[in-house]
Amino acid sequence: MPNTQPIQIDELIPELLAAHPQVRPVLDAYGLHGCGGALGPKESLGFFARAHGVDPQRLLRELEEARTSPRSELPAPSFRPAAADTIYRRFFQAGIASILTAGAVWGALLLLRITEAGAFTAVPLAQINAHGHAQIFGWVGLFVMGFAYQALPRFKHTRLWRPALAVASFYLMTAGLLLRVVSEPLAESRAMLLLGLMGGALELAAVALFVTIILRTLARSGKALEAYDLYLIAALGWFALQAIWDQALFVLTATASGQSELLARVAAFQPPLRDFQILGFASFMIFGVAQRFFPGIYGLPTVPRSLSLALLPLLALGVLGHAAFSLLRWRIESPPMGDVAYGFAVLFAVAASILAARLGLFGACEESDRSFKFYRAAFSWLFVSLALVVSTPLFLFWSGQTFSHAYHGAARHAITVGFISMMILGVAAKVVPTLAGADPSRLPGLLPTFVLVNLGCGLRVGGQIATDFTPKAFAIAGASGILEVGGIAIWAIGLWALMRARPDPVRPLASGQRPLIATPDQRVGWLLEVAPETLPAFLLHGFQPLANPWLRKTLARSITVREACRIRAVPLGALLDDVNRALHRAPSASTTAAPAGVTVPVLRPESPLKAPGGRR
Repeated sequence: MPNTQPIQIDELIPELLAAHPQVRPVLDAYGLHGCGGALGPKESLGFFARAHGVDPQRLLRELEEARTSPRSELPAPSFRPAAADTIYRRFFQAGIASILTAGAVWGALLLLRITEAGAFTAVPLAQINAHGHAQIFGWVGLFVMGFAYQALPRFKHTRLWRPALAVASFYLMTAGLLLRVVSEPLAESRAMLLLGLMGGALELAAVALFVTIILRTLARSGKALEAYDLYLIAALGWFALQAIWDQALFVLTATASGQSELLARVAAFQPPLRDFQILGFASFMIFGVAQRFFPGIYGLPTVPRSLSLALLPLLALGVLGHAAFSLLRWRIESPPMGDVAYGFAVLFAVAASILAARLGLFGACEESDRSFKFYRAAFSWLFVSLALVVSTPLFLFWSGQTFSHAYHGAARHAITVGFISMMILGVAAKVVPTLAGADPSRLPGLLPTFVLVNLGCGLRVGGQIATDFTPKAFAIAGASGILEVGGIAIWAIGLWALMRARPDPVRPLASGQRPLIATPDQRVGWLLEVAPETLPAFLLHGFQPLANPWLRKTLARSITVREACRIRAVPLGALLDDVNRALHRAPSASTTAAPAGVTVPVLRPESPLKAPGGRR
């Protein structure tokens, strides 16, 4: 008999949708659309409610209403994801291509050249900046854009505004990135300078589209702005500001008349750019997402709204103040301006530390998975980076220097790779399997990636600081890049495979050859397609929805006989006995699946098939 038990909060989404496909529009309205394929991700309704910010009782009430309403009054469920539901893939894949070429790989090669020469000045500045550009716009930028397009509409229970424009922003960003990275090391040539300017213009257009789409998506949701929304909006502002500043710096460095003027311009204008990119864009985005993501996905404490709102302007002031006074420090060659800039850096460090501590990452957690260790490591590296920044005067006094390129670079590496990249690795490893419908329990734990990237980051930070005292430390720092690249490559291969595996539940799962015997792990839809004479056996055991030809061609193709029996509480052995009995009978008109729109005959009492639970 059909299952008429009330829907429970601990029921798994695939089981619910297999038994009651008419309830899918309710889940889609709260952000399920496109996640996990035809039957959704392998998560409970309770987890879904928490992750998507839905009151559990309200969700259960609406699901019950949909389940008991006449099917004709409900919108037809859609099992084919829309373009907006899979848009993240192109951004994530391009981000992976960026990090494994001009990003981490090129950076590791540049670091080996620095190690061989024993000096950070051994590599042309234009190559270092091109590598940094690939990291910010390619690795960080593309992943942020893909995640925002995918997750923000679900956070707000709405749809992405103008998905076609979002796709256009992808092509603009990737084309601009390619032109810029290729042209910057050769920008002394007028032709390459023009190509670089063209690439920058394409990137600016992509950023403008991205900011517009996200703001319009927020507006169309009609929901009041939460505290975390303001962090995300601020991150959009930093993203736009750094894109403009980056283009201006490219022109300044490419048109410098000599090495002296080049170094002066870089010393004055590059630190503010890195502040806008790292402390502004990337950090604000992570702080905003963390406040929404960690409580929803892992049940961690929610940061009090009043505290979050109080810290936001302090963080922004810290970034702006440090950038402005760093610029003044080098433009007018005034060391006191550097002291003021340091004060704003401390302000940012204190505010960021308070916010990070209130996220509760290092306490008890309701959920734990392969990504959680990455989040903890990421925020540990954030604390390391902030501690290094605050300790700068002590280090300079101890080392007898007025400025240390090695120490400053080490602090920046701790936040870019340790904090930002570690968060990308962890969030992507969590989000992509959910969207792909993969079973998390069957996925590798990513321990090699975790160990290699953390070890590489530690060697780079420690080794780079040590180069102020001994040239032998360059070898330690040089080895770090290889470890980091290896760890990221392992992660990237697994993530790419998940994104490439896109099973279509409407597509046949095997050839048209009839099986010799029905087995528990065969797909119901495929079995009914190649052996339609088995349909009456399924109907007799309570699978009346299979009388609908549309369901046989869609939902039934994504579920096995074993899974169907478990959902309907039907004895597997009894069903297989009757299915195999029908399978070995000669097909007849009365036992052949009817085409769409034709009523399927029900077995009469004199049918040789036994009733469920009966005896032959």
